[in-house]
Amino acid sequence: MTTRKDRNVRRIVSSIEASLHPDKYYEFDLDQSGFPVFSDKNIAFVNGLVNNDSNYTWIDQGTIHDKYVDASNGDACAIREAVYFTNKMNSTHLAAVTVKGDQDTLMGKMNAELKRLCEIKEDLQGGSGEKGDEGEAELTGGTLITAAYLVSQYANNNKLASSLLEKDFEFRANLVASIARATTNMTYRLLPEEDPSDLKCNRSNFSFATKFCHHGCRNLSRREVNSSYIYDTDNFCIYDTVVGTMLPYYADAYIDYGSNESEWLNEWCKKYNDTPLSRYGNRYAWIRGTINKLVATPDEDVENADAQVARGYLGYLDLYSHIVDGINEWRKQENQTVGSNNGSAPDIGFHEVDLMIWYFFKGSRLDRAKDKMK
Repeated sequence: MTTRKDRNVRRIVSSIEASLHPDKYYEFDLDQSGFPVFSDKNIAFVNGLVNNDSNYTWIDQGTIHDKYVDASNGDACAIREAVYFTNKMNSTHLAAVTVKGDQDTLMGKMNAELKRLCEIKEDLQGGSGEKGDEGEAELTGGTLITAAYLVSQYANNNKLASSLLEKDFEFRANLVASIARATTNMTYRLLPEEDPSDLKCNRSNFSFATKFCHHGCRNLSRREVNSSYIYDTDNFCIYDTVVGTMLPYYADAYIDYGSNESEWLNEWCKKYNDTPLSRYGNRYAWIRGTINKLVATPDEDVENADAQVARGYLGYLDLYSHIVDGINEWRKQENQTVGSNNGSAPDIGFHEVDLMIWYFFKGSRLDRAKDKMK
């Protein structure tokens, strides 16, 4: 397997050659595998694509910013809407709960209490996902349960804001776990007389929790500079299937430590995965298998399931942080070698890496990339 040092950037068109190849100007800078590198050009390219993609522009970003900020500062309505927007924008599919027995009676009982906890007034919401007189969409299923948890914990205080800006890795992991496990824990709390085995609610909404925290944290730290927005804090990395599938490649390509480039990565896999490398087809598969273990929903009868989810995010955050560090080191070295249009190579964070991977590899490119990593 080649190392990061072997993966020199294969620039399709350099900045000084753009006028000679106008048909190539808007193509990505790729490495030797045909995967995008984290050059200034690529980052600007993806930002431009996203900013003009109707999938992202269906709602004003200023409105989204205000909702996350207000939610983080304890506004119950904003918390509900931030949960709704996060789920809708990111297609995280917060699932409803199913129970054995009289489903309608039990869920009716739980929904009434959830709406009370959410501080929802009946006249504020419409039915079947429609908006009520006040313009607030109805919350149902897992969205309602998750919102009820967050409102019960963070309404009328600024604890969520301080939690999102917390620098301690373990604190961040515990926050993600508490949100990921909200559906399960709130169901147990609201139906205490029911047998837990009859409540089909053992879920870890891991992807939703990472995205809620990621967007909440970034929007809290947003400031305007010369008519552009700067985000000072990027504490939470996102997990979804596209990013999780491609991180093994970028981990192998960018994580460098000492004379033995694979040492840290190998130790990381061993720490979180008791299945050895020899049982996998290659190191990409080993890293991917380790990520899968970290993000998996704990078995229903596992004690301390919340702690297991927190440990999973902590391991994922550790890997992702090392990848970002390696990418920033590569950016500095690349800038010294070939220069940069900006004259420097500023550090990037989770957001830029996530957006690059997700936007480039979504769809059929992901299948082709997986074939290359076999």
